[in-house]
Amino acid sequence: MKKQLLKLTLFVAVLFIASATQAQAILWTKDAIYRIGARGTTLFMTIDGTTTPVSLKWAEEITTGDASTQEFAIVGHRTPAAAGLMEITANVGGNVWTMCIDPTTVADYPNVTLTVEQRLPKEVEEADWSGLDQFQRRKAKVDANGDPDAAGSNPAGAVNNALFVQAGDALKNSRYGVIPSAAGDLVQFDGGGIDVIDYHFVRDLPTASVKSFSADAFTISNPVNNFLNISGETSKINKVNVYSILGGKMLSRKIDNQNNVSINVNNLASGLYIVELVGESSSFTKKIVKQ
Repeated sequence: MKKQLLKLTLFVAVLFIASATQAQAILWTKDAIYRIGARGTTLFMTIDGTTTPVSLKWAEEITTGDASTQEFAIVGHRTPAAAGLMEITANVGGNVWTMCIDPTTVADYPNVTLTVEQRLPKEVEEADWSGLDQFQRRKAKVDANGDPDAAGSNPAGAVNNALFVQAGDALKNSRYGVIPSAAGDLVQFDGGGIDVIDYHFVRDLPTASVKSFSADAFTISNPVNNFLNISGETSKINKVNVYSILGGKMLSRKIDNQNNVSINVNNLASGLYIVELVGESSSFTKKIVKQ
């Protein structure tokens, strides 16, 4: 009897802890890879490749196999039209997908639908919003558990729990404010109340680094077209690896005492990659752009 009571007590405690964890606020805190969830639901922003064109929808969390359609890098925009704006991209099947406003819905701004396009965020000049891909992390008032509360004073500090999108200086303040009712709903923003987004941290972004190799020991072509060219102390290199910006290995080549290295990367889609040069006890990485 005592054993049964102890098991029941432990079971209730586990349920309580799980419930409390679920209730906690899930926030954006730094440039990284996140799953983007709708607070109060079990749904996540998901790239749907079954539609033509490809669309962005709400779907249940992918818990097994490849979850890349729900994993988004949220970082500072490479060419922001205004300070503090972000870009949101995913790497699915070796292709870069950029989250943006569906251009067919801009006329109804701030009531817009979000989608994804197979491209990098648009390189723009100052005050150029034509890429429709500039987002802004924002805050919605919540209680201590992270749930909406107009009188709440949370979150505090450099954290965020809401998301805005902008299409121009005169087209501001479209925000996530349409809570999905079911899986399959399109991702829609409006100009109404600010609803809460859950930013589920997945992992840090890969970073360039130098281990033992001198930073000026190699010259790596950048940007890259059909061939990745490497010169310098290439006799110290045993292997060259190329990774997507989300960390997936796209190719690997063994190198045997070559003075100059040229690797065919024609099959790689346009986008941002990380090249890793591997020696006996050292490595060197560098970000490149494949055109």
